[in-house]
Amino acid sequence: MFSIFKKKRKKIIDATLGTLTFRKSNQIDESYWNVDRKINSINELVEFYIYNNSEGITEKQKQLILSIEKKYPELINSLESFLNMKIKKLDSDYSNISIESDLNVSFINIPENPTELNKWEINYVEKKGFTIYGIEIENWKPTDLGISA
Repeated sequence: MFSIFKKKRKKIIDATLGTLTFRKSNQIDESYWNVDRKINSINELVEFYIYNNSEGITEKQKQLILSIEKKYPELINSLESFLNMKIKKLDSDYSNISIESDLNVSFINIPENPTELNKWEINYVEKKGFTIYGIEIENWKPTDLGISA
């Protein structure tokens, strides 16, 4: 009975990335493709939101995803240091966060045009709590932090 209310979503199968599902813009969010990928260094499925139109993703977006998967272990220390430095500026009584122990990767945003600077965003959620940390990355270095609860 409920199946008549389900929207049929456009899907494509990429030989490297797997099944990508299209989510059409609802006027609040942009349209994007969604794919779940296993990143070995994280040991869990990570959702990638790849912003693009219904035609599919670009080769540059695909290559950025593969680069993120490969380089993520090298980024953890700089991401953790950046996160702790930014939070310490907001709250001097704050104790350090360990990405590995205290956070889970919630999702990774891939912009429509990542450019040569490989701009993207990773979002972490607390394992014991509700705070979400969004770290913008450009040229493999963290550049900005957004915090929401």
